[in-house]
Amino acid sequence: MPVLTNEYLNFYPELPLVFYHYCSVNTFLSIIENNNIWLSDAEKTNDYTEMKWLFSKIHEVIEKSLLSYGQIYSEDVILKSKRFIYQMAENLLNKKAPIIQNSKSFLACFSEAEDLLSQWRAYGNDGNGIAIGFNPVIFEKFADESYYIMTKVIYSDDDISEFLHAAIDEPLKWAIESSINSENEELDETKLAMNISMLVYSLWQEGPIYKHNSFIEEQEWRLFRRLQSSNFDDCDGVDDYGYAHFLEGFFSDNEKFLGDFIRGPLKFRSVNNDIRLYFELGFDKCKKEIIKEIIIGPKCKIEPLDLKLLLAKNKYIDDIYSNSIKIKKSNCPYI
Repeated sequence: MPVLTNEYLNFYPELPLVFYHYCSVNTFLSIIENNNIWLSDAEKTNDYTEMKWLFSKIHEVIEKSLLSYGQIYSEDVILKSKRFIYQMAENLLNKKAPIIQNSKSFLACFSEAEDLLSQWRAYGNDGNGIAIGFNPVIFEKFADESYYIMTKVIYSDDDISEFLHAAIDEPLKWAIESSINSENEELDETKLAMNISMLVYSLWQEGPIYKHNSFIEEQEWRLFRRLQSSNFDDCDGVDDYGYAHFLEGFFSDNEKFLGDFIRGPLKFRSVNNDIRLYFELGFDKCKKEIIKEIIIGPKCKIEPLDLKLLLAKNKYIDDIYSNSIKIKKSNCPYI
């Protein structure tokens, strides 16, 4: 779970009984026949503020926090602190900060919304696709046992403001205070820059949890790998920034066994004259428990018997008479 958001917002959302992955029939067949889901490049979603929305709100909070320190620290200290914060934020947003250069995060997205028209249109091949109802408990267990994160998305601007004030007001004061030499009261700019870098980077790590409120209807849950390191193999174990346990190399000769899941190698595909990165997370070990429901899209022509045969052939159900995976047709009258 996201550490700072949990702490400052007491954010422990209740798991839904099912959450849904809307997709095309081709993607559905790939998931069923290969026993895996894809985690895709988080920066190539349909939201150009993805990973950045939280950060777009920090300037106002920083201004208020620094203003409140006016009677504690000199104007010079406050101006230098402001400069360091804004530079660090700019470097993160533009991927110039050393710790995130040549790094990426990856997402798999689900929705609490069952049979929602906007989801069919956006992700279910305009109603011609499938919604797979996954068992959230399987993913929560996996996240608890690994350094992957599963979380419900936060859309509220009020929650964003509350989180940022809690995460910035006092921590920033501490970052400044601990950078001032107690003997001569001079500011150690190197220490200040390091303290502020750690503070701002910790906020950056929470970015995937927050989205613009125009996406609120999606009721999204997501599984994400918080940071892929700039090492091109496995993490070298050097903990330069205090985040070594989040680092994982892009390339690996062998599949990584992660509890009931297996992480495959980095892959590439072509989409609209672009290259999209992704990797597969295999769930062969838990395939009998991971899918609870399948909804056939409003314009999809698949027959329930065809689905039963597909599921039985790939050993998700014991036989075509099994009702362990509920199959139903969308109720959306969309044509």
